[in-house]
Amino acid sequence: MIRRLKVREHSSGRAGITRLIVGGMHGREYEVSSKILDKIKPNPSEGRVIVVPNVNISGRRYVSTTNEDYIKSPAGRVYLSIFERYKPDVVVELHIFNSKSYKNLVSPDRIYKRGVPRLMPYRSDLPIEDQILHGGPPPFVKDRFKEHASYITLEIHEKYGKEAEKTLLFILNSVINSNSVKEIREKLKERYRESMEKAGRLLRDYLSRAD
Repeated sequence: MIRRLKVREHSSGRAGITRLIVGGMHGREYEVSSKILDKIKPNPSEGRVIVVPNVNISGRRYVSTTNEDYIKSPAGRVYLSIFERYKPDVVVELHIFNSKSYKNLVSPDRIYKRGVPRLMPYRSDLPIEDQILHGGPPPFVKDRFKEHASYITLEIHEKYGKEAEKTLLFILNSVINSNSVKEIREKLKERYRESMEKAGRLLRDYLSRAD
């Protein structure tokens, strides 16, 4: 299964963390996310960076990663095989949203309706097309990524603007060029402190909830 994937592996040749950056998790997200992922040129000083632009190689129907059935879907099985092979320390999961879905993604009720916290915009003062939303791990891996910024779920608008692209590239390069979860978290907090602190509190509450 993993042989069919387009995997870009960038190794420093030195010991360090493994960062996994994935796109195309479901549906036709790949058509948008690949444009961004093609722009990053990882050259880590330690460890390695694994980029998988399109997890949904089967092209099957959309199944949300917040749905417990995701790991049973073709894309979910591919994703689990990626985890088993690379055993990442840090994951960035890139998704695409549209204007209609925005309200649900940022709604405080998302934790009750979908079982995961609402996503936070790094900057809420921007138009929707220029916002990047972020959150933590989906339910099926939350017990493996309890440290804030070890698993970053990102959402970018399907018709994203220049500001959104600038923000997303900053985030991706912060992950690529950091050598620990703490360093990633501090770089993001330096620029987006309020948003990161709110997301951290949501993550702690999420991890403490009984399944």
